[in-house]
Amino acid sequence: MKKSIIYKILAVVLGIAVVVVGMKDVQLYLSGKVLDLNTATMDDFGKEIVVEGDINYVVGCFAVYEEKDKTLGITTSKRETNYYIVENLSMDVLKKWFTEDEDFEEPDNYFAYVVSAGSDEMKAALDANANGWVKYFDGKTDTMPEPVHFEGKLWRQPTEEKYKNYKKEALDEWGFDESEIAELKAMDNRPDKTSIIVVAIGALIALGGLAFLIVPFILGRKKKNDVDYY
Repeated sequence: MKKSIIYKILAVVLGIAVVVVGMKDVQLYLSGKVLDLNTATMDDFGKEIVVEGDINYVVGCFAVYEEKDKTLGITTSKRETNYYIVENLSMDVLKKWFTEDEDFEEPDNYFAYVVSAGSDEMKAALDANANGWVKYFDGKTDTMPEPVHFEGKLWRQPTEEKYKNYKKEALDEWGFDESEIAELKAMDNRPDKTSIIVVAIGALIALGGLAFLIVPFILGRKKKNDVDYY
């Protein structure tokens, strides 16, 4: 009996957690606002929003990170995410920088940012771009790599010390200052209609668990009040 009640409470908590987490994606999707990565400024990376655009220069991958979502200490999902540092340089700027003018200076709106990729397709595309630049700089090819079309959202970065250490080591190795890196990361998880479905399922789970908790209690009280005393 106690286990049954615990499972029902967990269902309510899990459902509420899904709704709370998913509502942000629903809000982003319903807002209809999309930030163009190719015209975005560093200040634009200060708030969560849907993003889309081309990534032209992937510096490299600095961490392969196993992330877990937990509710009441219970792991509800697990995923492996690759983290990259990319720069907001356009192909026109890159071509001018590397082929026309060795003294070319960074544009005024220059900054770099973190990209996290969970899908195999996006990981492959980002890795191909990074490896393509390595081959280009090593003189193994005269062709610059193809840009990576990216769709996702701006989201907060992990706060664990392990992640911060990986990131700091990469920035030091690649010659970046922390002030050049945008606050939020771009992650390949673009909110869409499925976000609404997920929230609806979470709400149903919570309501179902709540109903299974309340209904027996109400029926028990009613049964008690219906007893005839002699």
